[in-house]
Amino acid sequence: MLIKLDSLKNNYLFLLIFIIFCIRIIGLYFSPLEVQGDEAQYWYWSTYFDWGYYSKPPLVAWIIGFFTSIFGNSIFILKFPSLLAHFLTSFILFNLSKAFNRNTEESLWLSITYLLFFAVSLSSNIISTDPFLLLFWSSSLLFFKICLNKKSIKNIILTSIFVALGFYAKYAMIYFFLSSIVLILFTDDKKELIKNILIIFFIVLILISPHLYWVYSTNWVTFIHTGDNFNWNASLYNFEQLINFIVSQFFISTPIILFIFIKQFAKTKKFIQSYSFEIAYSLPILVLITAQSFISRANANWSSVAFIGVTMIAVNILYKNYKKIFLLNTTLGLAVLILVSTFIINPPNISPFNKLQGMKDAAKEIQFLDESLNSDYIVFDDRMNIAKFLYYLPSKNEKLKYLSYGDHPGNHFEMLMPITIDDIINKKIIIIHRYDLPSNFLKENLLVKQMYEMPNSKNNFYISYFE
Repeated sequence: MLIKLDSLKNNYLFLLIFIIFCIRIIGLYFSPLEVQGDEAQYWYWSTYFDWGYYSKPPLVAWIIGFFTSIFGNSIFILKFPSLLAHFLTSFILFNLSKAFNRNTEESLWLSITYLLFFAVSLSSNIISTDPFLLLFWSSSLLFFKICLNKKSIKNIILTSIFVALGFYAKYAMIYFFLSSIVLILFTDDKKELIKNILIIFFIVLILISPHLYWVYSTNWVTFIHTGDNFNWNASLYNFEQLINFIVSQFFISTPIILFIFIKQFAKTKKFIQSYSFEIAYSLPILVLITAQSFISRANANWSSVAFIGVTMIAVNILYKNYKKIFLLNTTLGLAVLILVSTFIINPPNISPFNKLQGMKDAAKEIQFLDESLNSDYIVFDDRMNIAKFLYYLPSKNEKLKYLSYGDHPGNHFEMLMPITIDDIINKKIIIIHRYDLPSNFLKENLLVKQMYEMPNSKNNFYISYFE
């Protein structure tokens, strides 16, 4: 056993959780890094309520809107909900571990191990959908496990609510039902389990029906975008993408955690008997997304929810059998936490960090240019750039437009604030474009003269003025 059970040792573990929280708060508060394009896009969504947005379900925007309406629009407040969601998830995992009759000490180690995921150290500084998906995925597993231990309509309803909230965070919550089907194969009382899963499914369907109606009313735009992410129209069967995805999975948690999980398959029968619940809610997801990575491509975070089950298994095994390796894993996680926090506070002079600085100055530059030239529109050809300027240049938001070629809108801004070539002919326009020259389509169709061009390479865009 890793550590003898005593209240003093558990207090130290609670203290470690508090220290991790403080390090992340300090890093985020003092960071000079500005918002990413996706973060700015989520913030813009949060400025008005809807049941869905172009590329994502609405929960991330709702949460941002709640926090910013109370505390303001600072970058710290914008990003803080992600950090908070991860700590709430660690609390849920503590209780999930207890639901498996694991002791307080092991349950605290599960919370700490999750907080020290490499991906969590990064994700805590970025507002995105994944922290909320992980929170509600873990909450769903907690109340579903309680429901399996002690049948109760209350726990079925709570499970349904958290599954629905997970869907409002990200469509990957569909894995809950896929994994539940796999769990049926491992369960003796299949009839009761199937009944409970069907009840949960229909309650969830009712709870997410406003979003489903929104998707239908917008010509399935979110579903189409999600389908496009699978990229099945591109070159299929890519070994390089498969290898890249597999390697990336060792850095979601830590390499040790995933290695311990994989190692257990040498004892397949005993392994499945001991960890049937955790396997059902992890292995099918890993297999499915790994297959997707080979068919076309897959982002590393697409399998993130699987690592809840993976980590529960690995922590249980490490806690019981491998003291030194467990301590090494914790040390590794702490090292990455400190490294990330250092880079967040004092960013190195390299490309990924440079692109997250300078937008405030760029916004002042565009504001001065617009007022000097008295332009009619400020036009963009890249969703990341328009999102950031919507955040940093609110006084000009009415002028900001996205260049549309009249086809199916390719992003939220082309759907919401499009402008065509016909709209800007004979107008004074500032174009902020992604590449060093405006698109050929623009140059061939815009019957005006380019008067001004300036690179802003640090922020990855160029500025042109036409009249």
